Amino acid sequence: MKILIITYNTGKGIAEIIKKANASHHEIIVAAAEKQEITAPPPAIKIGSKADRLIHRTLGYISDSYHLHSIRATSTLLDRIAEVRPDIIHIYTLDGDYLNLPMLAYVLMRYKIPTLLTLSNPADIYQTRKALIKRESYNRKLFNKILSDWELLHIAFENREMTCHELTDPHPGYIIGPADPASSYLEIYETI
Repeated sequence: MKILIITYNTGKGIAEIIKKANASHHEIIVAAAEKQEITAPPPAIKIGSKADRLIHRTLGYISDSYHLHSIRATSTLLDRIAEVRPDIIHIYTLDGDYLNLPMLAYVLMRYKIPTLLTLSNPADIYQTRKALIKRESYNRKLFNKILSDWELLHIAFENREMTCHELTDPHPGYIIGPADPASSYLEIYETI
């Protein structure tokens, strides 16, 4: 099985998932905005540039519109997804300013690729505490609509309390075991 992991930066968690997946004969391709962990291999797909992220961060801060910028970076990522043709896509982190989530969701829905989204707190998708102009109500409605329309979306939670959030209602949810998260993810990949 070919799995594409989309993340802001490579870290220990990604390295563990790669190790476990390779042992189970799965192919892992990592798309990341930054490389962080020395032990993790460099990402096969680079998402955007520092300039893209700076513009995204600035616009998001001013107008409470995180996950709505980085059109060029997301478009390039989508081109690479079409080339790679993964069986599953795992959006490992939404933290950071590197993806246009509505654009990504729309195209993945059209491609009909099963997608796993890991969320520590679903409210972080639409809520930016530091934004100058607060648009929480608009953002909640927008992302609620996007996620509810995404048929092949599966959601992984880092803790059980977050499983009852309004954004996650129509989708299969999984709890990531804190003792061995990489094994939990591998089980989810095989279930999807």
